[in-house]
Amino acid sequence: MGSVAPRKIFVVGGTGFIGQAVCSNALARGWKVLSLSRHGGPGKALDRAASTGSSTNTVKWIKGDALKPETYKEHLVGCSAVVHSVGIIMEANYKKFINLGYNTTASQNTTTFESANRDTALSVARAARNIDGLSTIVYMSASDVMPVLNPRYISTKREVEDDLFAHKDQMRPVILRPGLVYSSARIATLPVAAGVSVFNALYHRTPLGCILKNTPLSKVASPAVHRETVARAIVNAIDNPDIAGILGPGDIERVGSA
Repeated sequence: MGSVAPRKIFVVGGTGFIGQAVCSNALARGWKVLSLSRHGGPGKALDRAASTGSSTNTVKWIKGDALKPETYKEHLVGCSAVVHSVGIIMEANYKKFINLGYNTTASQNTTTFESANRDTALSVARAARNIDGLSTIVYMSASDVMPVLNPRYISTKREVEDDLFAHKDQMRPVILRPGLVYSSARIATLPVAAGVSVFNALYHRTPLGCILKNTPLSKVASPAVHRETVARAIVNAIDNPDIAGILGPGDIERVGSA
């Protein structure tokens, strides 16, 4: 019997917080990983990645722009899945803050929710639908658990979800909706995750839950999930054709622990 060829996936956002971990987990399984980068390489952001290590050297970096399919479409050929993990939670250079000032190469221009969260994903999805054998698209969406965020953060992601479901006959959509994602790779997320854990305990085990049940703060009562769990859930979902649709925080924990 001949050996089975390893999977080949295309990651949009492989230098980002989630994308780094997805690349690392896929490579650990022996998969081939291509990642789109505006600079055609991993950049400085990966130097401090907690889970990527030397495996980044085996990612094939593609120089291109997610909004310009002509810069990467040919590299989608032969891939069985595409992962879109690009996104912003604020229309400002918030990444410099959460990376404790490390992201010194971040653009000074304001990127909008529409361009980053919606348009890049729609562009990649449309390009991928025309590629034979590319059967799965994974989209990093989000749960509406942070009432302080601009509503357009969620609405732009929901627009992408609607588009992916409208074309589910062409590509299997796997949509992850985590709440807070934390990791030591971003130190600033750790105390926030601890706070979310305490709030959840109080909300579900004390009268506080009854008091806040019908308020916007009830949305916060969603468990935080570790970045590695999210990455494993993405890779496991790609590998399991029975997994499709929306994965909430509990589903992500279940699929990521399988």
